[in-house]
Amino acid sequence: MPSGDLGLVVRGLSVAYAGVPAVRGVDLDVPAGHAIGLIGPNGAGKSSTLLAIMGAIPHQGTVKVNGEDVDGLAPEKVVRRGISLVPEGRHVFAGLSVKDNLRLGGVGRRSQDGSADTLDYVLGLFPILAEFRDRQAGLLSGGQQQQLAIGRALMADPDILMLDEPSLGLSPTAVDTVFDALATIRSAGKAVLVVEQRAEFTVAFCERTYVLHDGTITLTLKPEDATNVDVLTKAYFG
Repeated sequence: MPSGDLGLVVRGLSVAYAGVPAVRGVDLDVPAGHAIGLIGPNGAGKSSTLLAIMGAIPHQGTVKVNGEDVDGLAPEKVVRRGISLVPEGRHVFAGLSVKDNLRLGGVGRRSQDGSADTLDYVLGLFPILAEFRDRQAGLLSGGQQQQLAIGRALMADPDILMLDEPSLGLSPTAVDTVFDALATIRSAGKAVLVVEQRAEFTVAFCERTYVLHDGTITLTLKPEDATNVDVLTKAYFG
């Protein structure tokens, strides 16, 4: 799949902690209108990859958003170039209302024009947020908080949405709700990069899934690989 000028293009991404490599020369392409997965065992470097793309940790290599190099930019400036990250564990502001959490997500927008339309889109995508807009975020269920975290990220009007373990701790019904929303987001033309532990689910959902092992991409899987037990076993255990 060619990278083109739209979406996210990562080349030679490397991260080290105290001199110990965590990510080693990773190449990723996440075109607009596509969902791309990143799977692998714990400690493989998946979260570090996302943090490096956001400019949140030191790294080597190049990161381009819609053809523009964003290397060296602070995370808030990366957001203004068109990337939003939904972190592992959601990290909503528990003491604030749903509405205020969403408003905070819009602070990093490239332009405040259209923010009301984005809010309407988010509330339409996640009706439970409209119903509970005045409720404290800490009183929501885990699945509802995950919807809020995604909605907050969308308020920045990103071209590229990255998610770190969006199904973590959620019921099967909540997982379906989240991934149905991601399918809608993808259909709207956004690039979606999903880090997940649910290998079979992720491979089936994404157009392409990279397997990360010890900081290195070792396999690239397609949806038809989702039911291949041997391939999925190799993805995690080599």
